Amino acid sequence: MFSKIVIILMAQNRMAERLESALLKNDFQVISTADPDRALNHLRHDNPHAIVVDWDFVNGSMAEIARTIREQCQKTGFILLSKNKKCDERILALEEGADDCLAVQPSLDELVAKVKALVRRIDVVDHSPKTLRVKDILINLNNHEVRKGDQLIDLTYTQFKILYLLASQREYVFTRDEILDKVWGENTYVTDRTVDVHVKRLREKLGDDGNTLKYIQTIHGLGYRFA
Repeated sequence: MFSKIVIILMAQNRMAERLESALLKNDFQVISTADPDRALNHLRHDNPHAIVVDWDFVNGSMAEIARTIREQCQKTGFILLSKNKKCDERILALEEGADDCLAVQPSLDELVAKVKALVRRIDVVDHSPKTLRVKDILINLNNHEVRKGDQLIDLTYTQFKILYLLASQREYVFTRDEILDKVWGENTYVTDRTVDVHVKRLREKLGDDGNTLKYIQTIHGLGYRFA
């Protein structure tokens, strides 16, 4: 049974009421508000498991909203709703920490299912070991910090999730589709090319260069694995 907290940040209209009612029926605790400051306050103090934000209602770019929410709470699952058709802006929002960015308003049942799936994935991480050391890399799940020796590596939320996925199963070769599924979730618009871009930037931050790939290897025709 779910007894998780979900914040809904959108105009208090029929859609918000229906979503709140559906989540309550699925045993979630729900905080529904049209006030961004109140939503951020709950993020800081209530440790919610997920937040659903209607970008068309909130001022600011999608990337700015994603960055602000992720700064307030690293572990909260974050679904961004928007009718915006600009792919580049949605990609930036995902890079800044949104777990899902839906360009088309989903059905109520689909949205509730996405919240459930997101909370389940977060629970898996929460019950995993809190630190993971591979080679000279230390991954801390409590505060989402990554250190290489004594150096703190500044990763986006998505880069952190990719690194943890690969490092936690070092012998396994993840296909791009598997990385998409496990990091972004099913039924997202993100493409294989987006995975390649994220891996490239992650390699740069870890110090991998084009000649010596000490950390993340490309297995041609298959995908990626941690060396």
